Amino acid sequence: MAMADSKVATDKFLVCVGGRLSDSGVVRYAARKAEGARARLFAIHVETPGEVLSAQESRDRAIDHLRLAEELGAETATLAGRNVAEEAIRFAREKGISRIIAGKPGRSRLKSIFSGSTLERLVRISGDLDVEIVSGDSGEAGRTSYTIRSQAFPWSDYGAGLLFFVLATGLCLLMYPHFHLSNLIMVYLLAVMVTAIEAGRGPSLVVSLFSVLTFDFLFVPPRFSFTVDDAQYIVTFLVMFAVALAISHLASLLRAQTRTARLQERQAAAMHGLSRQLACSRGVENIISIGVEYISEIFDSHLIVLLPDSAGKLKTAGGDPSAVLQNDIVRQLEIARKAFESGKTTGWGTDCSPENEILYAPLQVADLTIGVAALRPGEPKRLLLADQRMLFESLVKQVALSLEVEYMAEKGVQLQLSAF
Repeated sequence: MAMADSKVATDKFLVCVGGRLSDSGVVRYAARKAEGARARLFAIHVETPGEVLSAQESRDRAIDHLRLAEELGAETATLAGRNVAEEAIRFAREKGISRIIAGKPGRSRLKSIFSGSTLERLVRISGDLDVEIVSGDSGEAGRTSYTIRSQAFPWSDYGAGLLFFVLATGLCLLMYPHFHLSNLIMVYLLAVMVTAIEAGRGPSLVVSLFSVLTFDFLFVPPRFSFTVDDAQYIVTFLVMFAVALAISHLASLLRAQTRTARLQERQAAAMHGLSRQLACSRGVENIISIGVEYISEIFDSHLIVLLPDSAGKLKTAGGDPSAVLQNDIVRQLEIARKAFESGKTTGWGTDCSPENEILYAPLQVADLTIGVAALRPGEPKRLLLADQRMLFESLVKQVALSLEVEYMAEKGVQLQLSAF
């Protein structure tokens, strides 16, 4: 079975695979759906830290499922992260996925209440993405599918925080006859830290409050009362809560930095993929098409390439101009002309027309400017970052270099023909 040609495919489907035996059926189902909808199919497997402890057989099956998806026409990728659902949604956003297909997991209800299944979290954070859950162990017959509506409140995250809080309280009850109260505070702070890392800021704040109240009620004399005999414990409560808040904030920053590191890792992989695709492509039209597709996906934006015609006027050579040049086209072309003539990036956030909503980068090789790439960012603030601007310019230079090689090859052919 082959998927529809990517040139005519408009929708993009994503299938998430793992080490379950039933995932091969899920892959075949997704391939049939993509072929019927003439959509591009992506298949991903997310490697989590816990997967290192799983059986080798399960990890091998995940690789086999990715290989099967590739044979059925899918573009495959292996991601790394702590949360499968978050990595899948992030990948879907970057690639412009319209539908996610996943297999129904087999988990106990008790475990799902406290930690939340990957499927529940995937549906909850999917937003406007369609999530299709496929049940059954066979991909050929007897397969049904259904869609779960997103839940507004993250019950699983707060359930995980409650579980950590209960475990900390139980440990403190065991330690109470043998340890000083300051040691019990450390246990609660550890629970807050773990909750902040695993479940986020909201659940960790709730655990912080519960920890202070429980510590007062169960362990501070007089016990089983919210009153205190010694006023110094009031300071202890305030410091304990302040430290818990600080831990929660730092853990949230750590999660944000981790997301940034993964984004940079994906961008590096995208640059490698662009170089590989350009190296295998021939023809100006194909090179521009590949460049537009890859750069648009990396920045979740719209991109067009402008090349000069015989009269020197910039004309659209690739991409959808209506998605980029939406307002005041004459002025936008003037800014693009400045980028072409100066050989410098102009537009959004630059020294030249910084208020403009479009970023223009010259397709430049050495001192020769071939054309201009115009990017309308999906997230404008993102392109204000220096590293993002440098990444965009580097990708544009890769496209420019491929175009220059193609032009030189065409001139060589013309010289050979003229020699005869």
